[in-house]
Amino acid sequence: MGIDLTMRGKGVKSKSVSRFILYGALVTSGASISTHVYAQLRIPQQILEPVTPVIERIPAEVDTIRDVLETTVNQGVEGTLNTLSSIPAPQFSVPSPLSLNASSGNLILKEVETPDGFLAVEREWLFVGNEADINYFAHPDITIKSSHYLPAIDQWIYRLKVTTSLDELSQIGNSLPEALKAQVGRNHIYLAQGVEGENKESGKAKSTNPDLNGNTNSATGQNLGEGTGLGSNVDSGEAISNTKNKQVCQVPVRIGMVDTEVAQNHPRLEHVNIEQQSFLPQNLPATQVHGTSVASLLANNMHSGSQLYNASVFYTRNSVSQGATLLSLIDGLNYLLANHVDVINMSLAGPENPVLAKIIEKVSEQGVQIIAAVGNEGPASPPLYPAAYPSTIAVTAVDANLAIYRWANQGSHVDFAAQGVSVETAHPDGTLTRETGTSMATPLISARYACLFRATKNQEQTIVALRDQAIDAGAPGRDSVFGVGIL
Repeated sequence: MGIDLTMRGKGVKSKSVSRFILYGALVTSGASISTHVYAQLRIPQQILEPVTPVIERIPAEVDTIRDVLETTVNQGVEGTLNTLSSIPAPQFSVPSPLSLNASSGNLILKEVETPDGFLAVEREWLFVGNEADINYFAHPDITIKSSHYLPAIDQWIYRLKVTTSLDELSQIGNSLPEALKAQVGRNHIYLAQGVEGENKESGKAKSTNPDLNGNTNSATGQNLGEGTGLGSNVDSGEAISNTKNKQVCQVPVRIGMVDTEVAQNHPRLEHVNIEQQSFLPQNLPATQVHGTSVASLLANNMHSGSQLYNASVFYTRNSVSQGATLLSLIDGLNYLLANHVDVINMSLAGPENPVLAKIIEKVSEQGVQIIAAVGNEGPASPPLYPAAYPSTIAVTAVDANLAIYRWANQGSHVDFAAQGVSVETAHPDGTLTRETGTSMATPLISARYACLFRATKNQEQTIVALRDQAIDAGAPGRDSVFGVGIL
């Protein structure tokens, strides 16, 4: 049809041009042609008679063409303006920086808004490298606040405090060799990507221990995975079974998560073994809500006897917001690697940072997959990290009708979608609640990956298996809204 319309357009254009040429040739020297001129030109009457009506029609046709063009242009401009007005305004907004004090009144942590539009610890920078690199920071405006070795990552991490005059990357980089300048970055703050406390259900959760096949077992400590005959070499097609419209892993897995502290005694978590360690700076206020929600969603898809390791890194900013310093995130990732997890769930998001990029690269080199929430800043938001790093699997959220969550980030980095709108989760007080956000979609993908990885023992094959299970949504094929599809 496009070719046909093009050819028609060319025909109209050719006809119109020939009329204009004829008109121009006849009226160039004046508005009318006299009989005397006719005589001099010796134009036969049989030619003039048919030409005259054409000449008389041309001004009217020119006006018509002009009107049509003006209407088309106006409609085009109007349509463009309508399209532009329908594009959501950027939704990313930095929370107001906070100063957190101990009960004694001493300042523990001061947040600031940085020039790149994110939150960070005031005048704190991180450097990741070798032990000998400490010599590059012998500068009167730099104080090394702490340093330690990360054994699982095989790197040293330095926390630097700088004076106001040195509080920018270009200034700090002046003391570093060119090869090391990409290993220093602000001690940024990353935020949990969930919306807490929706539609809290009344009453306590049942105290029985539900297994993942819909059965219950009140006997404590019994491993319901024993005697199933399913080893770690189970085929990927058999690793996950459909039970009551839910796909459940048939083998124990090892999953790591970076989040808030988890309330381990919740009934929804009784069938998995949980180990956790805190990496919060001393005396920072903490919460268990977000981490308990995420852990319960992971546990929903984990076989009994599975191992869940949690690095607690988030401090409470206010009743609806949790923050984690980059240093805490890095220490948490080191802890999870040391425990040989197969996958790491990161239901958090924030700015790009060269130090974080370096650590993510080290994690990937060890064959451990990071799965992260794309963020809840809206479709016009810039990409957030770690989800936007190439080696990370980025997860967005859909509702029960498979419609995209309206505040989910979008972009070419989105890999998969899962339900994350008003999903039932565990609350630290023993009840159930409903939570929303890309944080709540990420655990399903992490649990599914861990199960398939136990069968394939290969990252690439596991990702291919995930893609095969995804349901295409939105535009055909991969798109910036749903990624490969919905799991």
